[in-house]
Amino acid sequence: MEHYPWWNDSQKKLADDAREFTDKVLIPIGEKMAYQKKFPWPAIREMAKKGWFGAQIPAKYGGRAEEWGVTGACIICEQAGRAGAISWTLGTTMIGGIHQLVHDGTEEQRQKWLPKIAKGELQGAITIVEPYTGSDAAEMDTIAIRDGDFYIINGKKRFQSSGGTAGIYMTYVRTSSKPEDQAKYKHLSGFIIERGTPGFHVEKVNDVIAMDGVHHTYLSFNDVKVPVSNRIGMEGDGWAVMMSGLNVERLIQAIGPISFMIEVLRYAMLHLDRRIQFGQRTGDMVSNQFKIADIITSLKVAREYSYYTAYLADLGRDMQVEASIAKLFNTDLGLQAVIEGIQLMGGNGVSRFYPLERYLRDTKTMQIAAGTQEIQRLLIYRQGIKSLSSDIKPLYRAIDPELNVPLPAASPPIPKQINGELDILKVLAENYRVNPGLHMTMDDIKEVLSVNDADLIMHLLSLEKKSLTSLYRDRKNRIALARATYKGLNEANPPEYYKYFPSWVDPKDIF
Repeated sequence: MEHYPWWNDSQKKLADDAREFTDKVLIPIGEKMAYQKKFPWPAIREMAKKGWFGAQIPAKYGGRAEEWGVTGACIICEQAGRAGAISWTLGTTMIGGIHQLVHDGTEEQRQKWLPKIAKGELQGAITIVEPYTGSDAAEMDTIAIRDGDFYIINGKKRFQSSGGTAGIYMTYVRTSSKPEDQAKYKHLSGFIIERGTPGFHVEKVNDVIAMDGVHHTYLSFNDVKVPVSNRIGMEGDGWAVMMSGLNVERLIQAIGPISFMIEVLRYAMLHLDRRIQFGQRTGDMVSNQFKIADIITSLKVAREYSYYTAYLADLGRDMQVEASIAKLFNTDLGLQAVIEGIQLMGGNGVSRFYPLERYLRDTKTMQIAAGTQEIQRLLIYRQGIKSLSSDIKPLYRAIDPELNVPLPAASPPIPKQINGELDILKVLAENYRVNPGLHMTMDDIKEVLSVNDADLIMHLLSLEKKSLTSLYRDRKNRIALARATYKGLNEANPPEYYKYFPSWVDPKDIF
């Protein structure tokens, strides 16, 4: 297993030990359990002996977070993932209580649950998705009403991995229906709900296409009485707790396809080196070598980026964008790698005697679990633009006096004092020369003119009334963009002002 330069000695040793342990112990168990569709309790017991469930738990609670951290958790999941659905039980525990307890829980809560998780005695699950709310988690309907020292919870959840087998459930519910709380995302709260709590039970087990042997359940809450002491954070902090946990969840989810890509190469090369067709090994066919090259490329890039993201998490850095990119990138590339691996193996690739058909189902499921690909792209767009705002801020552009064409300027001019609305119209007209087809933002205008927001809006409205400007308003009916109309262009400058002809144009061809 390739080590990275930023890994510490404990992480490097963990990687070597985990690889050997997975080959010798977990794969034989995992393959058999997946084939029989049985929950992998024997593998869980073996992993518990290795202390793997404590990768992100501080040493004072029996874990090894100081040595292994998020990077160690990813190393473990990468190796266990090669053994099939075993890694899902690890992952759901890592995201179904550990992160939330460590970062947002009370000391009493940590003492109560973390030592048991670290020993592998207690499995965790996370409960967000509901029958009528999936990606739009803010609209969940399961409610909790405060009743003295308890909350009474009613509702339903679904698609809970390890549902039924887990001992604790990191559950997010609505604690406020006030529009002002929802507008601020202060309407949700998180709770640890223990298996066996009266009124809390498995309603049904989904028979999904993937993760053979691992339960995916509907959970029902009927007047479930949960102590206030089981709440994670303050009432209304649920959204923040959830988002923090989702970053780690998405990274853990992104590791799965890496496991599959490794095994795809293992089984594909087993066939390519030993399968004879048309008088030659299929591995000697260049087209097949190209497929292997693409899988290796995907594996290398996905793996390095994922462990870089884990490193950021261990440094305490915000890695929301990186986690979403890893999840999006890895699951897409992983699915394609499995498809190509099946193609390389031919008929054996679709046979259940080899695990690639299971990888295909699992990887497709990974594109949906922990946030769909569409949600990842939305998060990457929104947060990525913010994180890159200083790097991608548009440079000021102006007409070069020598070439008479728009070019980036070294710096914007010192804003001049506005004398009236005509100054604004001239700025909009100049923008027609510099950025044809584009409106200007309010900040764009204020970069050139010294004018406050109130006066700028007043002048723009006046110009609009005279049909000299066209204004674009946002969903709150605020002026967001402005441009000069054709009438406004003529009002600002004579027609000759806007003309430009390259030197190679023959004047006789211009009218």
